[in-house]
Amino acid sequence: MTNDNLVQKNSIALPLDQLKYDAAGLIPAVIQDSRSGAVLMVGYMNRESLRRTVESGRVWFWSRSRQKFWLKGESSGNFFTVCSICADCDADALLVKVTLEGSGVACHTGRYSCFFNLLHEAAPAGGEGMHHG
Repeated sequence: MTNDNLVQKNSIALPLDQLKYDAAGLIPAVIQDSRSGAVLMVGYMNRESLRRTVESGRVWFWSRSRQKFWLKGESSGNFFTVCSICADCDADALLVKVTLEGSGVACHTGRYSCFFNLLHEAAPAGGEGMHHG
């Protein structure tokens, strides 16, 4: 049994009106590549952008800085096609699994993922005491 089967078997349909939005009416949406499992980006959705996402099959966000809706890929051509949307156990965050369209990059910098700024990396397990000669 694959992880996908486990997720499907243990999924519970949650009505959209049971999601918990913050004081600004937003919920974080983690965007994950359905093929590789890589986290591509995090954006914010409100009720309307989530409705647009569900109805269109493409990911819509609410831009906190510009205070407007934006369709991911609208200007770049790098759209996200929705495979599934799951809420976390507290219903206050979303995981959106997508297929990338266009050139296959998610970040406005031209990189595959927005997560490329390494802040910390743990030493490999068992690496202590090893001598390289």
